[in-house]
Amino acid sequence: MSAHAVFITHRTKSGQRSKAEAVWNRIMKPAIIANPNHLAYVYTLPDEEPDVIRAFQLYRTADDAAAFLQTPEYLQYTEAVDEHLDGPPHVASTPAAWVKP
Repeated sequence: MSAHAVFITHRTKSGQRSKAEAVWNRIMKPAIIANPNHLAYVYTLPDEEPDVIRAFQLYRTADDAAAFLQTPEYLQYTEAVDEHLDGPPHVASTPAAWVKP
């Protein structure tokens, strides 16, 4: 199986992680559920880092990952969540070398 992996780390403003999570739940969660090109998506809230959100995304292709960034839902999300973030996210993107079938 070929796939494309994306690893994202968001840093929120102090004490604003729950507000950022609420925006994600309202806008992104339904968009991700509806997107057939998301093969997997893991959204995490590390206990030891109260102002950090990490996400792992697995897409069919790099083009699918890039296309998702242009959807109305993603653009709406970035605008709505920005006030809760302490800068842009750190993003690492790479072809997946192996995926458990």
